[in-house]
Amino acid sequence: MNKKIRNSVIIEKETVKKKKNKEVLELYDYLKTRNFENIPNIIQVDDEYITYEKIKEEKYHEKTKGIELIKTLSLLHYKTLFFKDVSKNKYRDVYEKINNNIEYLKEYYETLISEIELEKYMSPSHYLFARNYSVILNSINYATKELKNWFKIVENKSKERVCVVHNNVSFDHFIKGDKNYLISFEKHLVDSPVIDLYKFYKKEGYKLDFNLLLEEYNNELKLLPEETKLLNILISLPPKLIEVDNEYLNTIEVNNLFEYIYNGMNIVNAKK
Repeated sequence: MNKKIRNSVIIEKETVKKKKNKEVLELYDYLKTRNFENIPNIIQVDDEYITYEKIKEEKYHEKTKGIELIKTLSLLHYKTLFFKDVSKNKYRDVYEKINNNIEYLKEYYETLISEIELEKYMSPSHYLFARNYSVILNSINYATKELKNWFKIVENKSKERVCVVHNNVSFDHFIKGDKNYLISFEKHLVDSPVIDLYKFYKKEGYKLDFNLLLEEYNNELKLLPEETKLLNILISLPPKLIEVDNEYLNTIEVNNLFEYIYNGMNIVNAKK
């Protein structure tokens, strides 16, 4: 039977079993009514498990996989898209949440650079950080300015464009087989399509040509101006740098931090 168990998932020769999830079953029914077919078929449902068909994956270059993933994601969003009524408090809440995060990151990095500058001999990771610190300031200042501009656009809107959001987009949850498949919808929700784009960028997309991926996405579903602006704000914000007791790993993380920031600003500047 070739049974393999991984994180509550039972992988067999021809099937994949996961713990039964009522919300996922309801989502599958809904996606079928919207003619979204890029999901594995459900073979059986019992009291404990959902049994899915196992998709045989093709091997190909990661760049191609990124394009195929984003095309499938845009199709999911397009086929489940609708407008819903929202209160003004919704946009105010989003504004305050992002603004609080900006203020937190600003204070965090100001404290970090102040401590580094007091060092008599900087470590390689701290030297790299100090040399590029102005990039962090620029990205935070950009996000602060654009957040205010975004809120001016949306503060009086009474409608919001939403869709089914996978909410855990990654290469691990995408399979290129006889066609493209999205899997593992356990964290799905109904919200702005920006959420999926941002989370994929933050996890893996920043290592790819994300401008190209956005072009592919917009070919199927063009982002609204306020959605594009919100996405730019989110991807321009630097992630929090976490240091560990290993200078080699710290240097890698600092390098990754600035790769993330530079790529994000390249995306933002390409839209100007």
